[in-house]
Amino acid sequence: MVTHEYEKVNLAIPTEFHRYFSENWGEVRATQYCGALRIGTQTLTILPKIDKHNDVANLRYLTYMLSYVYDLKVDESVASTDTEQSPILELLISIFSRELIREVEKGMYREYISVQDNLRVMRGRFLAGMDARTNFVRDKIYCEYDEFSPDNPLNALLAYTVNVCRRITKSADNRRKLGILHLMFDEVTPYYNPHATYHWHRLNERYRHLYKIALLILQNLNIRFDKAGANEWAFMFDMNVLFEQFMGKIVQSIEPTAIIQAENNFGNLKLKPDILIPNRLVIDTKYKKVNGKEELKRDDKYQMYVYGKNYHINQTILLYPKHLVDLNDSIPLNLGKVGDEVVLKMRSVELQSCMSEFSKYIQEMKNKLKEVL
Repeated sequence: MVTHEYEKVNLAIPTEFHRYFSENWGEVRATQYCGALRIGTQTLTILPKIDKHNDVANLRYLTYMLSYVYDLKVDESVASTDTEQSPILELLISIFSRELIREVEKGMYREYISVQDNLRVMRGRFLAGMDARTNFVRDKIYCEYDEFSPDNPLNALLAYTVNVCRRITKSADNRRKLGILHLMFDEVTPYYNPHATYHWHRLNERYRHLYKIALLILQNLNIRFDKAGANEWAFMFDMNVLFEQFMGKIVQSIEPTAIIQAENNFGNLKLKPDILIPNRLVIDTKYKKVNGKEELKRDDKYQMYVYGKNYHINQTILLYPKHLVDLNDSIPLNLGKVGDEVVLKMRSVELQSCMSEFSKYIQEMKNKLKEVL
C-alpha cells in the first residue's frame, strides 16, 4: 500500500506509531514523515509527492536525498524497484551488510579492553579486595588485565544492527549476507547505547561510514513487539530534518564558508540558523505548506529579523520545497527604527528532475540552489 505525505491513511495505526500521523475527527493523515511501516501483514509506504504522477520517481528522490546527506553508495536498481516493500530500508540494509562484510574480511576490528576475571594463574593486576570477597578457597586469583578483543563497543553496535536487520528484512540476498555477518560477529556481544561516544583513529577509521549507516537505521527504526511475538516496525524520516540537511549540504558544496546549524550567543540570546553564509546570507528551511506571504507567521518574521540584525546581514531566505508551495516573494522587515531593515525572501526549490542518475540529479540541485542564492 502506497500513500503520500499529508494524505488520508485507511489503516489502523498502533499507538506506538501515532507520532508519525495526525488525527482529526477520527480521520488519520500522514504528516511530514516519509518512509515505511509494517503493520500486521501489510506494508505501508509513505512517499513525498515531489512528482505528482510517478511514485517510482518519488522513491528515487527520497533515496537520493538520503544518499547525499549520509554519503551512501547508491544502488540505482534498488532505488527504482517496487515502492510497496520498503526498498528504502532494504537499500540501507543491502549497503550496510555488503560494506561490513568487505571490511571484516580485511580484518575484524579489535581493541584493548579491560577485563576482570577469576583465574587459576596470575594475569595483569591483582585485585586484592575482589579476591578476598570471592575466593574463600585459594585455588584462584581475581585479577584485571587488558585483552586485545573483538568484543568492543563499536563491534557491539555493528552486531546489534546486524541482528535487528535480520529480523525485519524480506530480501533473500540481504538475509544471506546478514547470516554471514552473524557468524563473523559470534564473539561479540550485541549492544546499542544511543548515548555512547566513539573515538576514531587510524585503526577504526575505515568503519566510520558503517557506524553512520548503523545509526541511520537504528535511530529511524521503531519496532513494536506484540503478544504473539510478531514484530511490526516503522522506518520513518522527518522530512523537515532531511530537507534541512539536504539543502545545507548542497549550499556548503556551493559556498564552502557556509555553516550548518551555526549556534551563537548574543548576550542572553542563543541563535541557531539552519544555514549561515557569514556576512552575506541567513537561510532557514521550511518543509511545510503555505499559500503565500500572507500566511507567514509573525514568529517566523521575528525570527528572521533577529537573525539578520544579530549577524549583521540584511538578506534572509525562508526556503521551501516547490511541490508543497511555489513562492517568490520578498518582505521588508522593519521592526526597529527607520532604516533598520532586513529583507526576507520567501523562495521555493524544485526537487523534481528529469535526471535518473544520482550524480546528475545532485548537480541539477546545485544549479537550482545557485539561482536561489
